[in-house]
Amino acid sequence: MALRLAVLIVLLTASVAVAQDATRLAMGRVRLTTDPKVPVGCTTLGTADDTSLKDLRRKVVRLGGDTALLSFPADNLERVNAVVFRCPPATAAPAASRPPVALPSVPAPPGGAPPPPPPPGSAPTPR
Repeated sequence: MALRLAVLIVLLTASVAVAQDATRLAMGRVRLTTDPKVPVGCTTLGTADDTSLKDLRRKVVRLGGDTALLSFPADNLERVNAVVFRCPPATAAPAASRPPVALPSVPAPPGGAPPPPPPPGSAPTPR
């Protein structure tokens, strides 16, 4: 019986740790911005406010958001207000469909012996 209880406690502790890691990862992916052009095309989920950016990020994640448009009220300089958005993932073109990058053409060096070194004393003097 004691062994079962110990296994249960270990499993519960592990699941809590995994949930905390997932929340921390999601909080790290939250984009905070003051530019109102950033969330254009995103879905508005609600608002949040706090005096701690860490707690504000946690609130954004709880609302299901990944982007927050920040504003700072003039009457309480410690508080941060946020409109929370969920934005579609950035659509990047697959590498195969991108056109090749044209590199500048560099002529091949002429064949034969390399040029002689410059004469002594012809190098510029360091300042």
